[in-house]
Formats: sequence, C-alpha cells, structure tokens
Amino acid sequence: MYLFPQKRNLYKEFIETAILAAFIFLCLHLSIQNYQVEGSSMDPTLSEGECVLSNKFIYTRFDTTGLSKYVTSLDKHQGNVLFLFHPPKRGEIVVFRYPKDPERHFVKRIIGIPGDQVEIRKGIVLVNGYGIEEPYLNPLPSTSNWGPSIVQAENYFVLGDNRAASNDSRSWGSISNEHLVGRYWFKYWPALCSIAPLKQGDLK
Repeated sequence: MYLFPQKRNLYKEFIETAILAAFIFLCLHLSIQNYQVEGSSMDPTLSEGECVLSNKFIYTRFDTTGLSKYVTSLDKHQGNVLFLFHPPKRGEIVVFRYPKDPERHFVKRIIGIPGDQVEIRKGIVLVNGYGIEEPYLNPLPSTSNWGPSIVQAENYFVLGDNRAASNDSRSWGSISNEHLVGRYWFKYWPALCSIAPLKQGDLK
C-alpha cells in the first residue's frame, strides 16, 4: 500500500523534469544560435570550418512608436527603437542576414555605428576622420578605398577582418537593425558542430 505514493512522486518528478527540460531548450532556442563558418572573410579571428555561438538575446529591441508619448529613445540615431540592453557597438562581431538574400547569414565586425563618417584610404579605416587601431586584422594587405560616407540611422557599417577577401559593406552598403541576428559569443571545435542541441546554420 506504500508503493502508490512513491509511484505518484516518481511521475510528478518525471513531469517536472520534462517541463524544466522543455523550458531550458526553449530558452536556448530563443537566445542562442550555432553556426559553422564558411570562407575566410573573418580570418584570423574566425577560420573556415570553426563553429560559433551567437547571442540573439543581447540585441533584443522594441518599437516604441505607439508609446512615443511615454517612452523616448535614449539614442537620437535609433528613432523609436529601444534596445533592452544596448545597440551594437563598434568592434563587436555580429551575425546578420545578408541584405541581398535574407536566407543567408553573414558574420562581420561593426566598424561604424549610426552617425559615424566612415572612410577607407588605401586599406586604412578612418572613423569620424581618425584612423582606428585594428590589431585583429589579417596580415594580408588591403589597399581598398571607400567613402567617405555617413552611416544612416539604425544602420551599421561592417567589415570582415580579412579585408583582402571579404564581401562586406564596401560592396553592398550598411546593414540595418532588421538584419541583426545576434552578437558573436564564442567559437568551438568543428567536431562538435553536428552534436550541438540547436539547428546549425552556415556563416559567410
């Protein structure tokens, strides 16, 4: 007669564990995404074949248009868009949807944020008239020229760390808030890509 309460306790623990596991999986699915890098556009920071996790939660944002009487943006360049934490910053590596084909995901580094003037002279990047230090660059020289141009509101100028082999804002312009997927978090061994508990995507 003492077995029935024990069985009920086991069923209860099983259901609670299943609910908790489903909740954790949902949180992971909504907050992070894993990818495998294709190409060399981010060498040496990210090499072809490496797997990365992106934090999708960090750039959570809200359109406050309907609440404009009560909520004002803290950033004049973001209009009615309010970020839960902070908007993308210079130097951050971001995952985003390719503007010309939203089905494809790219990974690049943010160089210019809204309101910045960006120019490239013989491979040297100038932001607001000043050359920036870029210790992360691939040693292969780049002599490209671009701009100058002002980054528009809610937009970001992005470049690959391997400037000599990167398809980026120099070719197709800035990305917008709507293209953002998440911020690069960390990389891990290629052998673990296929066993990660999330749907894997590919990055250019």
